[in-house]
Amino acid sequence: MLKTLKLAALAMLIGAGAFSSAQAAQKVIVGDTGAPTSIIGRTLSLFKERAETYSKGDLNVEIYSNSQLGTFGTMATQMKVNLVNVMFIQPDALGQQVSIVTANSWPFLFANAEEMLKAWNGAGGQALIAEVEKRSGYRMIAPSWNVPRWIYTSREAKSLADVKGMKIRVPGTAIYVNQLKYLGLSSTPMNIAEVFTAMQQKVVEGMEGAISDMATYSMQDVSKAAIKSGHVLSPKAFLTYGPWVDKLTPANKEAFLKAAREASDFYGKTTQDEEKQLIAEFEKKGVKFVEPGMTTDEMRKAVEPLKKDLPEVWEWAQKLSAK
Repeated sequence: MLKTLKLAALAMLIGAGAFSSAQAAQKVIVGDTGAPTSIIGRTLSLFKERAETYSKGDLNVEIYSNSQLGTFGTMATQMKVNLVNVMFIQPDALGQQVSIVTANSWPFLFANAEEMLKAWNGAGGQALIAEVEKRSGYRMIAPSWNVPRWIYTSREAKSLADVKGMKIRVPGTAIYVNQLKYLGLSSTPMNIAEVFTAMQQKVVEGMEGAISDMATYSMQDVSKAAIKSGHVLSPKAFLTYGPWVDKLTPANKEAFLKAAREASDFYGKTTQDEEKQLIAEFEKKGVKFVEPGMTTDEMRKAVEPLKKDLPEVWEWAQKLSAK
């Protein structure tokens, strides 16, 4: 309760400052749940630098890291009232507001990151971005290159079979809860910032995600195995609220969009460059990287029931991945 009140007070303070003068109205509030030193943290720092430079100081970017503004869901809600303006995150973070956006997390949809990024920049991706904004007001900008999501566990494991029934933290959307369940795991939605402690206390026994994100939340210190399932391959993107962006002056809007595109490119290149280094750091901590023990086709067949569970999301996944 106290934490909730503190978050509300901080949000009100930020919001009051955003409307205090014409100059302050150009303030850009950026929220993140990770540390400033993470890849996303560095991406946001570059965004701040470029946005302020390109706007000649007319955009004042303030970054609040380490969940200072709450969870992803809380921050997304705050966008509608101008208390948060930007996040850099996977599109499915909006899944509780508009379900079709979770098409980005349809399992085994893309063969590689290049194919994924081409799809997002193509007709299907642009159609999904437009439909999400039409339904919700949220705008996704500059999808990035990214690495696949793997399963990290506090148990020794040689394949998916060794973690059957294990409690694995997932985002709280049906696309993740159901696909991990069909792969034999016990899907457990939880605030990502609480997972490290939860694994120490054996409340959950693992988490799935991209290695860049896993390093942010110190999974290398509580994991013994990483199963290279590659179940989801999704970009990060700058998430904002369309009506807020459109109220920026033309020059500031151009500066904002240019900075977002360049920062997204930085994230993709940095993630690609640092992936092997992160794997080595995890291995140094004793984490063993193993194959799932099933082919991609076998895993894709296992999650086939998702098509009946989420028919509209499946429809949009097909549009997104259309060649």
